[in-house]
Amino acid sequence: MRNIEFKVNEYIKLNQFMKNKNISNRAYRKIIKDSILLNDKKIRKNINLKPEDVIKIIIKNENLNYEPVNKKIKILYEDDDILAVEKPHKLTVNSKNQENLSNYIAYYFKENNIKSQVRLINRLDMNTSGIMLVAKNPYAQAYYQKLIEKDEFDKEYLAIVEGNLIINDYYNLFIKYDEVSKKMKVDNKGDHIKTYFKNLKNYGNITLMYCKIYTGKTHQIRLSLSNLNHPIIGDKLYGSKYELDRFLLHSYRVKFKRFRDQKKITILSKPDFDKHLNSSVLR
Repeated sequence: MRNIEFKVNEYIKLNQFMKNKNISNRAYRKIIKDSILLNDKKIRKNINLKPEDVIKIIIKNENLNYEPVNKKIKILYEDDDILAVEKPHKLTVNSKNQENLSNYIAYYFKENNIKSQVRLINRLDMNTSGIMLVAKNPYAQAYYQKLIEKDEFDKEYLAIVEGNLIINDYYNLFIKYDEVSKKMKVDNKGDHIKTYFKNLKNYGNITLMYCKIYTGKTHQIRLSLSNLNHPIIGDKLYGSKYELDRFLLHSYRVKFKRFRDQKKITILSKPDFDKHLNSSVLR
C-alpha cells in the first residue's frame, strides 16, 4: 500500500494540519471518508492531533490513462511523488491520436509498478525541449500546480534568438490568442505576462538568452522575444527567418520545495543547441 506520511509536531486540528501540508479542502473532504490513518488506525472525522502523532494518507492504485509505448526516456529526478524527465523536441506531451511523451511515461510507470495515472505538472510546446515534471499521485499534482500558480516554482529557459539582443530586465506584456493567425498576440485586454530576460553570449548575428517566466502563459517566451524583434531561431510561427526542424528553446532548470519535506530541489537539463549553432543554416 502506497501512502503519504506526515509526523505531527504540535497540537492542531486535523483539517488545519492538512491545509498546512498543502492538502486542499476538496482533497481533504475526499480522503477523510476512507483514506486517512492516524497512528495506523482509520479515522473519519476532524479530530485533535498532538505531537508525535503520525498521519498517513492512503494513495489508491489507479489504471493508466495513456497507452504505454516502449520508448526510452531520460530520467532527471525521481522521488515517491514526482518524476522529472527530459522531453526531446518534435514530441508532444499528450496530444490525442499521435505518439506522445505521456505514452512513454505510461510505459515507465507500467514497467516500474507505479500504479498511477500520468499527471503532467508543467507543459512544453512540441518543439521546445527540456524538463517536464509528472506527478505520481493527485496530492502531489495539486501541490506543485499550486506552487506554479503562486510563483513559487522557478522555471528557467535558454533560448537562441536572431540578432544581437542586449537586455537584462523584466519584460511585461498583455497577450491573448488570435483565432485568425492561430497564435498569441499582444493585446491590452489580454492576460498579463512577465518574463525576465538576460543576454548571455553573442555569436555575431545570434544571441544566447536566459529566460525566467513569472506567469505561465502559452507561448509567453516566444511571443515576448518576437515582440522585441528578436524571434527564437527556428520559430517560424513567431517570425524567425531560419528553417530548422525545431526552435531553439530549452527548459534547462527548475527549482522548488519538495512536497513532503519542503527540501529545496534543483533539476538541470543541458540543451543540445551546439549542433544547430554549427549548422550551415545559421551561417
